[in-house]
Parts: sequence; C-alpha cells; structure tokens
Amino acid sequence: MESDKLPHYKNVHWDHPDVTFRMYISYVSLFFDVGVLAYHFSTPFHPKFYVRPARKTALRLHIVSGFLSCIAAFYAEDPTNYAYAAAAFAAIAHVPTTFYQIPTVLGIKAFLVPSLAMVTALHGYFAINLIMNPTSFYYLLSMYMTVHIYAWSRVFFALYYRFKLFEGHRFSAAMLTSGMLLVPSVLGLRGNVILLSVVLVTDTLLRMMNDNQFWLSWTTENPRELASNPGKKVILEALITAAEVTNSVNALTVESSKERFAHICATVLTANARNSSPREKARAVFRAIDSDQDNMLSVSEFRDFLLTCGVSQFEMEDKMMLDGLFSGKKVATFDEFCSWFTQNWIHSNTISIPRMPSTPRGQAKLVFDTLDSDSSGYLDVAELEHLLVSWGLPASEAAGYLKTLDKDGNGNIDFDEFYRHMGTVWKFAIQSFVDEGKIKIEE
Repeated sequence: MESDKLPHYKNVHWDHPDVTFRMYISYVSLFFDVGVLAYHFSTPFHPKFYVRPARKTALRLHIVSGFLSCIAAFYAEDPTNYAYAAAAFAAIAHVPTTFYQIPTVLGIKAFLVPSLAMVTALHGYFAINLIMNPTSFYYLLSMYMTVHIYAWSRVFFALYYRFKLFEGHRFSAAMLTSGMLLVPSVLGLRGNVILLSVVLVTDTLLRMMNDNQFWLSWTTENPRELASNPGKKVILEALITAAEVTNSVNALTVESSKERFAHICATVLTANARNSSPREKARAVFRAIDSDQDNMLSVSEFRDFLLTCGVSQFEMEDKMMLDGLFSGKKVATFDEFCSWFTQNWIHSNTISIPRMPSTPRGQAKLVFDTLDSDSSGYLDVAELEHLLVSWGLPASEAAGYLKTLDKDGNGNIDFDEFYRHMGTVWKFAIQSFVDEGKIKIEE
C-alpha cells in the first residue's frame, strides 16, 4: 500500500493478505463505533467518569477525538488536512485522556494497565509519524485501529456475557482479547510477543517492590465480585461465624448456603444494632476472633479461627486469605482490621426479586436496599466510599464527591438524597449488581 497513491480508498491492494486483514478490521471497527456510541447514549457511563468534572470532560474529548478525521482522510482526494486534524486530536485529546484514565481501569491491573499503556503509546507514535507523513496510509490506518481497543473490548465483553464465558473476569478477558487482536494488526505477528513482553517486564519490576498489599490489588480482579473470588465466600462464612458467636444469632441452622449467606448478611453483620456503623460491625467480628482479648489480632489467632470454621491450611495459603489483612506483619490492629473488613465485606448483601422495577425511583430503591444491609434507612458515607473505590475511583475523588452530597456532615445519605443526587451511581449499579449476583432476578 504505497503512500503516494491517493486517494487511499481507490488504491487498496485487496490481494495482499496483510492489507486485506487490516482493512477488514478497520471496517468492522467502524461498524462497532456506531454500536458503542449508541450503547453509551442509552446506558449510563461508569460513575468514575462523572464524579469529577475534569474526568467527565476528558471522557467527552476522548469519545469525539480522532476517528472522524481518519475516515475523512481515507476518502478525501487530498488527505493532508484531515490527517493533520486526526493526528492533532490524538496528540491533544485522545492520548492524554487515555493515559489519564488508565490508573482507574477495572479488571486485573497486572494485565490491563501495561497493555493499555502500550496501545496508547502506539497510538501516539503513529499520530506523530502521521504529522510528519500526512499522506501515509500505513500511519493513518494504524492510528485509526489503535484507537479502537475500547470499542472492541465492549464487543468481546458482550459476547462473553451472552455466552457466560470468563465469569468473574469478563472485563479483563475482553480487554486482553481486544489488545491481542489490534496490536498484531499494526505490528504484525510480533505484536503479541511485544505485548506479552511489556506485561511481563512491567509486572516483574513492580513485583520487586516487595509490597504484598500492592501486589495483591494489582493482580486481583476489580471490582472484587464474589463470583470472581471463591475464597471470599469461604472467608466470609468464617467471619459470619465470628459475628454469630459474638451476638448469639442462631443462623447456623440455615442449611442452604444461598439462604444462609443472604440471611446472615442482612442480619448478623449489623452486630445486632440497626443503626450500627461499619466500625461497630467490624468490632463485633474482631472481638470474637481476638481470643486473648489483647485488642491485637495475630496471624495465629486468625489462622486458628479459620481452621475452627472449617477452612483448611491449604485454602488459606492458596487463596492468600491472610495477606490481605496482615501484609507480612505478625499482628493487625483493630483499625487495620476495620479498614480491611469494611472494604471487603460490608457490601455483600444479596436481594432476590421477581422482576426488575420499571420506574427510575423503583430501580433506585432496589439499589439503595441492596446497599442498606442493616435496613437502617440510610447509607453510611464510609460504606459508599468503599463501594466507589471498588469500582475504580481514586479514594480522594470518591471522598470528595460524597462530601459534596453529605451537606449536613452527619455521615449518612438517606433515600431521597440518594435518588435525587446520586443518579450516576444507582443507574450504573443496576446492571453492575445483576452481573455481580448482588441482585438476583428469579426465573
């Protein structure tokens, strides 16, 4: 495909396999552009794009930048001006906003952060070369294709969701698949080798930091859905037993694991106080595990407790159940346990419904009730902050967003406030909670 044969669309060498492959990918990408834009006009964006005005603006620039100019350059008699425009959009808007969003990516960051960084860097590389060679169709087409990793990830996610594949890891699988499709389309067969090498080198360097807590978060699917972490249910049931012992709640007679899980999450974790705070809920569990009552939780106390609850030594080590709390230390304070407990277990409530509510207010109430595990009639700001962080928001942004909503500073959000001011959250949460199993629609 020679750069001086213009216009480009009249000089595509369809008999060349590599050219044909790239053209098919670009045409299919254009088709998916329309579908993804239609999807986002009819479906709420992820809350992480809305709670901060700068991030919202970045997203809008990200969506509109680049690909229209690439299409125009392909069909123009003289593509120069359109190529300059496409490259300028990439340099000014698309590449910076993508790098800005990468730290908040969901899924397994160990795969996705280096992969997205590589594809975004490639997009910038081709944009710079297109500025220097505005009539080069190779650089034009390569820049156009590298901008489509998100569109393809939505397509693969929809397919995996439709056929129930990669449950608990769909977002990671979809993003990785789209990257392994698009990178070879611009770099040839060596593309996936380079992509894999970038991931391995990045992870090796980060592993050398010797920070177990960071490494655990880096290699764990985010958000941490129950379905994506079988060990979570095991440890939750152990924590539940602790709360039962402390509060003398007779829930062990419920045989069905599903019913037992729903029942205990709705009652036991409240620490027998409808208005108890997350800290009070955590204290009830901590008090039961702290067998010597020294207000410090040792690894041996926690391990003995898990063994008593039926968790094997192999399960503890295999699922890294201890690392999340102790991070290599021998003891954990109550504050450390409270933070760990709140982040991982507060939002484990499950609700079964015969059908999805048809009105916006009904849908908001369903989400509110799912989050309101103690039926107190309000949501604790600390709990909401942990929910937003689990969805990928930086902690500072989540705290700042909720501070603007909690105008009276009492640390609580009632339903009317939730419905009126947190539409971004409950609209997104409806589908998210169904996917995670927190809201079950009875068949």
